[in-house]
Amino acid sequence: MKPIASLRRDPRPLYLRIEEALNDLLAQMEAGEQLPSEPKLARQLGVSRSTLREALRSFEERGLVIRKQGIGTFVNTPRPLIPSGLETLESVDVLARRMGLQCETEDLVIERVPASTEAARALGLSPGSSLIQVARLKTTDGVPVAYIVDNVPTTLVSLEALQADFEGSVLDYLRTHATPPPAYARANIIPTRAGPLSTVLRVRPDAVLLLLEEVLYGQDHTPMDYSRNYFVPSYFRFHVVRRVVA
Repeated sequence: MKPIASLRRDPRPLYLRIEEALNDLLAQMEAGEQLPSEPKLARQLGVSRSTLREALRSFEERGLVIRKQGIGTFVNTPRPLIPSGLETLESVDVLARRMGLQCETEDLVIERVPASTEAARALGLSPGSSLIQVARLKTTDGVPVAYIVDNVPTTLVSLEALQADFEGSVLDYLRTHATPPPAYARANIIPTRAGPLSTVLRVRPDAVLLLLEEVLYGQDHTPMDYSRNYFVPSYFRFHVVRRVVA
């Protein structure tokens, strides 16, 4: 194993330096291998044990290491990533099934709500207009991987019909029930802190999530859905195909 460089002379924020050093260390190790003891690792990195312990707790919450009380910290078996090409419009459920993963919907709430300022702007509605909101937690093997909130105009769906027929994905529901069906989406990816979602996603409040903010459009270019999708980064890998312009 290569020696770990001390972080003392690195000018970047301490949490970034520790995360990078730990990631480099884990990349050299095999699943199940034990990390150096906390006192030894703290000395190698040039940080306090309490600072190191906070970093290891973050890695444990992300499933990268396993900490066994009184024994030590071990490299965890790599977890499957759910890949997504952002040029292809697919639900989390479809992406997970393609990988052979069982994606479950939990804490489902489907209700009529007044449109927020952001939702109204995205959907071309007046603030306070009635929307159908679908909020739910996505899990694989019982582990939270995403929290998704969709906002759909009541002109497209009824509350009762959606409650009766919803199977986990608003996109998949609109593809089979809406006329005209969805055609494309515009999305922004924004890193954000977990904050109040930390409890439901089982991460620290200051953990970074990937927020995919998206507006779905129909074949007639009418906005159909405004969604905010919060992904736990260690479970997802997003990519984009970029082409050379002649």
